[in-house]
Amino acid sequence: MSPASREPEEHQVPEAERESEADGEPEVLSGGLANAGAVLRHGDTVERPAPPHVALLHPHLRALRERGFPGVPVPLGASGHRERLSYVAGEVAVTPYPEWAWTDGSLHSVGALIRLMHDAAAYVPFDRTAGWPDDLADPEGATASGTVICHNDVCLENVVFRDGRAAALIDFDLAAPGRPVWDVAMAARYWAPMRGRPGLDPAHRLRVLADGYGLGRVDRAALPQVIEQATATCRAFVERRVERGDVAYTTAYERSGRAAWDQHQDWLADHRSALTAALLTG
Repeated sequence: MSPASREPEEHQVPEAERESEADGEPEVLSGGLANAGAVLRHGDTVERPAPPHVALLHPHLRALRERGFPGVPVPLGASGHRERLSYVAGEVAVTPYPEWAWTDGSLHSVGALIRLMHDAAAYVPFDRTAGWPDDLADPEGATASGTVICHNDVCLENVVFRDGRAAALIDFDLAAPGRPVWDVAMAARYWAPMRGRPGLDPAHRLRVLADGYGLGRVDRAALPQVIEQATATCRAFVERRVERGDVAYTTAYERSGRAAWDQHQDWLADHRSALTAALLTG
């Protein structure tokens, strides 16, 4: 789940569920806590609130496509506080999550998609100090070697599937420089998942995600502890918004509760060795 168990900023829905646009009215796409009701689809175009770093983000998305990664929206322009992107066709897992979203095949393909994005991003230059958002950014992103522009929010709602495989990523509002393993850790929080999904084996799913990505041994050994670090960052992200009086985030935080975050972080620390062993053996 995403930091505050929010709905997606934008998502694609199955063709059968889409309303006809024959009358020329835009379709309102499901919005998240920040953009609820503000994401509109006009045929093949999506209009939505522009993130503060849109002037950095749009060239980056274009560069990813030029480097051979087509799994991102095409930037079509920005005006004022709105941006326009191409609509990405496909299927997205939204709550209540369908069973296909939890298969090993879906999970493996998510890891592979993140790797393809990172491989392309490795050839895209960027300025680490240019104003990328730090909301969910890797704390070591400004200094570590081998950093790329990470998505930072590869939750279920932000992955578009086609023919049962992860094919594209949407909602780059929180993209920022970071270690590739940080992006994998953020994705693992949602897809493994580390809490809140009975009947799934987090250790097994963490290995499937790492296998799909092709994560190296050094990063596999580090991944469980990076997940702990990412979880603390997500918690701080939510608590900052609660402190600002954001009603939606306050409601979500009260629903989960401070104690739940404490228990979750304790669980991660207690299971660090088991998760590491699952990643390094077998």
